[in-house]
Amino acid sequence: MDDVEPETREPETREPETRTKKKRKLPGEVSSRFRIVWITIAALYLATVWLDGVGSNWPAKIAPRPWIYFSQVAALFVNAAPKVIDYRAEGWSCSEHRWTEIDVRPYFHIDADNKENRFQRALQFYRKNRAVMRALEDFIVKRHNATGANIGGVRFSSLRLPYPPPGAHVAPFEQKPLASYSADQKHDWYWTPGSRRAQRCGRPEGPSEPRDDDAPKDDGNSRETDP
Repeated sequence: MDDVEPETREPETREPETRTKKKRKLPGEVSSRFRIVWITIAALYLATVWLDGVGSNWPAKIAPRPWIYFSQVAALFVNAAPKVIDYRAEGWSCSEHRWTEIDVRPYFHIDADNKENRFQRALQFYRKNRAVMRALEDFIVKRHNATGANIGGVRFSSLRLPYPPPGAHVAPFEQKPLASYSADQKHDWYWTPGSRRAQRCGRPEGPSEPRDDDAPKDDGNSRETDP
């Protein structure tokens, strides 16, 4: 038999692989981009603070509410009230036929001795809401009459007490009697009509209980400023 020569294979020629390596970002390049982002955010924040300080409401229209919340610092106390507002209550005495001050703090146990109690907050935010005032009236009349007193209605008012001048001594808050304040410091917001007072007192309506409304007429000077 003829000898068969083994096949000789030519070595395969492979093309060199071209691998695309991701270009690494240098640390300086990354930090510079972050620096640009933070500078932009800081510039926008300072611009928002400046616009709020000059009285512009443009940022509030376009910016998210959390952004506005943390940027409203420049004009924080521009419209601060120059006076402290203290709300008081009076009861219509069925026996004496006159208004007498009543202490409602025992009926509102949470923060009873400061302006955060529920009576102060209700008057602060709902003093012009007749439905809320009537509900508050019914609650106070029932609680007060349960102590043995006899009132036919209530009258809610506010006192505007000026702050001492800057740098002067600020005395701790003290709830003085309502009669110790002048008439120009007091403003009536709500009172029980005479017809309902007479009905609660269990007698016909007399001349001392006129058929008045349970909200004062707006004379142009009765607008309370929120503290």
